[in-house]
Amino acid sequence: MSYSFRTTTMVDNDTYLEDRGCPHEVRRGDADFAALEKEFGSILASGQTAMKSMEGEGWDVIDGCPILDEAKARKLVELHDAWLAAEADGVVYSNVGFAIDANERANRDLEGLISSMEAGDVDKATFCAADNSFHEVTLDQLKTMRLEVIAHGQALYARKWELRSGIENAATFDALNAVQISFADV
Repeated sequence: MSYSFRTTTMVDNDTYLEDRGCPHEVRRGDADFAALEKEFGSILASGQTAMKSMEGEGWDVIDGCPILDEAKARKLVELHDAWLAAEADGVVYSNVGFAIDANERANRDLEGLISSMEAGDVDKATFCAADNSFHEVTLDQLKTMRLEVIAHGQALYARKWELRSGIENAATFDALNAVQISFADV
């Protein structure tokens, strides 16, 4: 059975999600609320959606909210893309005294320098900072930078999980739109 492009979901006793090509919330007190309440109040319970069949005349009622679920899926893709960009472009200001790249490549480079210095009899190594300037650093400084890069990666994951939880737990479009995807403060 195919459905028209009209669905109405009762989120709770005070909120409907209406979709006639452009999903929006209608709350108690809004101009359209009384009409939705009259049409759907007796057939929908909280968390149910009414969908009108192209062939039929009545409403089919299902559990859940397909339009909100689709919006959540799109937002999760947006989150993943933003996280990948933040992970690839990470930079932190190191306690060593300059900005360093904080991504997978930087971690691998730090591991290589640390291994080389530990295996050899070298006191200092040349390190390229995020701004492409060169610095002489010690083994202890390299280890400090490695821990900072690891901490940055962990902070990115923590932020990603926090945002994912907000997206998955959003019960309305307003709640979903309130989840602002940003890694700028990490």
